[in-house]
Amino acid sequence: MCGKFQLIQKRLFLTLVLVLSCLAYLPHASADDENGITVIGTGVVEAKPSVVELTGLVLGQGQLAGDAVTKYHGNRRRAEEAFKNLKIPGLVIVEEGMSLYSSLNASQMQAMMRGMPVNNTQSQQLSVSETLKLRLTGIDKMSSEELLEIIVRIVDAGKDAGVIIGNDTTPMVPGTYNASKARNTMAAFKIQNVEVLKNKAYAKALEDARAQAETLAKLAGGKLGKVVAINAVDPNQKSSDSSSRVLAQYMAVLGMRVGQSEEQASALFKAIPVSAVVRVTYAIE
Repeated sequence: MCGKFQLIQKRLFLTLVLVLSCLAYLPHASADDENGITVIGTGVVEAKPSVVELTGLVLGQGQLAGDAVTKYHGNRRRAEEAFKNLKIPGLVIVEEGMSLYSSLNASQMQAMMRGMPVNNTQSQQLSVSETLKLRLTGIDKMSSEELLEIIVRIVDAGKDAGVIIGNDTTPMVPGTYNASKARNTMAAFKIQNVEVLKNKAYAKALEDARAQAETLAKLAGGKLGKVVAINAVDPNQKSSDSSSRVLAQYMAVLGMRVGQSEEQASALFKAIPVSAVVRVTYAIE
């Protein structure tokens, strides 16, 4: 008798779990969804890049720390003089910070690539490096040919002064191939005042949302009322889960305030789009 009772309890428990699981996947309805019209509006604003940035690396190497520092200072001085002598209006050198590190010599690297023990008693090469951002403003007033000529002058001057121009293509593990570092991107083109452009994109998104809602209200035989709710939406967020929507809205607002740093970059010298997506609920009168 006790066994039958336990069997009935297990069946009831499994049935309850099944019912709760089914309820969890049912769509969540709200008063706004039932009594209004909810639409998704999109807006896009394009702007021509006004800034180009090139990354340069000044390096000093030696078996002794003093030699590495001396070579670094000499290379740093030559690099600064070379860029200043170009006399390009709007060209600014931004210091990104200096680093010191030691690296394996050729025989140690070969031993590691062959899977052999590395002799750490051998002297390692010491390096002092500094990353420089070569920032040129006002490129939105230049043609592609004019900008290309200026970039070539900057790159050639940097190479003559011993500056490594472009992103770091050194593999994390010596002797290995990294596809993400196979292409050396020389320049990044940027637009400024992203928050202003984002606000314009939001205005277009609201216009698009209202146009959609007016059409739906007219087809339904009603009249569009006031805005009941409005939220920013991440364009890449496709989940309908409420917690995911809240997180997407928070990240969208956070990105608009601090994540974009007032600039947005592209590898192409062409108009850069700034997009915005809003979810708006209107009442029906």
